[in-house]
Amino acid sequence: MLLVIFGAGASYDSVLHLPPPPPGYRRDPHEDSRLPLANHLFDDRGLFVAVMDQYTACKPLVNLLRGEIQVEQQLAKFEEQAKTFPPRRSQLAAIRYYLHNMLWNCQNNWQSYHHGITNYSTFLDAVERWRFTQNEHVCFVTFNYDTMLEASMQDLWGYWFKDFNTYISSPDFKLIKLHGSVDWGLCLPKVRYRAPAEVIDAAAFGVDISQEFRKVTRTPVILDDGNLGFPAIAIPVQNKRDFSCPPEHLTALADVLPKVTKIITIGWRATEQHFLKILKSPLTGLKNGLDTMIVSGSMKDAEETRNNLGLSLGPPSVLIDKGFSALIRDRLEQLEHFLW
Repeated sequence: MLLVIFGAGASYDSVLHLPPPPPGYRRDPHEDSRLPLANHLFDDRGLFVAVMDQYTACKPLVNLLRGEIQVEQQLAKFEEQAKTFPPRRSQLAAIRYYLHNMLWNCQNNWQSYHHGITNYSTFLDAVERWRFTQNEHVCFVTFNYDTMLEASMQDLWGYWFKDFNTYISSPDFKLIKLHGSVDWGLCLPKVRYRAPAEVIDAAAFGVDISQEFRKVTRTPVILDDGNLGFPAIAIPVQNKRDFSCPPEHLTALADVLPKVTKIITIGWRATEQHFLKILKSPLTGLKNGLDTMIVSGSMKDAEETRNNLGLSLGPPSVLIDKGFSALIRDRLEQLEHFLW
C-alpha cells in the first residue's frame, strides 16, 4: 500500500505553468489567488484583506501574524491566552471564519487560472496507473483545507465526495483530511444563528458546537441543511493535539497504516507531532524499512522532513527539491521507478 501525505507546499506549487515567484519578485495578478503557505495565511493580499473586512474581530491579531514569524507558534500563544481572556475566543472564532471564506474564494479564483490542469491531476494519473496495474491500494492524507485534491479526483475518476463515508469507502483508496476542509462544517445545534458575526460575538462566552460534520454548500459556512455552521478546520497551531475530521476517518487511517510499504510526501514539513506519534505507534503505526520519496521546495527542507519523520526507513530516501512542479516537470520517470 502507498501512503501519500500532502502539505501546504503541494497546493502552493500546484500549477506547472504558474510556478511560485522567487522572493522579492513583483507580484503578477494571479498571485493574489495562489493557495498560501501557513506563513502566508494573513498576507496583505487584496483578496485576503477583503475577507478580513467581513470578520473584523480578527484584525487586532493580523499584524502579529505577518512577516518573518512562525504563524503556528503565534496562534498557539493566542489559544493559550483565550483560556483566561474571553475576547481572544471571539478573535479565534473570527480567524476560523476568515480562513474558511478566504480559502474558499482563493481556490475558486485559482481554478479560473489553471482550469483543472494541475500537478495534482498529473500525479494522480501516474499513481493510478501503478495502482491499477499492480492491484494496489492508496491512502491519501492531506493537511490542506482546500479541495484541489478532491477536484482532481472528480475530474479524473468521476468520484464525488458527496458525504463523509465516500472519503473512506472506496476499495481502491482512502482520503483523510486531518485538519478539516473548507467544504466541511460543524452544526450549531442549540441556537439558530443568522450570521457569523453572531457566532463570533457569542464565542467569548462559549458557543455550543456539536461534533456532527456536514458538507458546506457555500460561504459563509452554509451547511447542506441550509443552516449556518461553524468552520470544521483546525487552526494551524504548533504541537496541535486535535484533528478536525470525523472519528471514522481516524479509524480508517489506523487500519491502513500497518499495511503501508511506500510513502510519498509532497510539500509537507512533518512538524505535526500528534500525527507523527500515530505514524510511530507500536500497535497501529507504520512498519520499518519503508521506501520513501520526499518532495520539498529545497534539499534542506527535504532533509528536514526526512529527519522529522524519524522512522527507520528502508533504502536511502528519494529526495526531490524545487517542489511539486519539479516532480511533474523533470522527475516523473523517477516517480514511476519508485512506485514500481
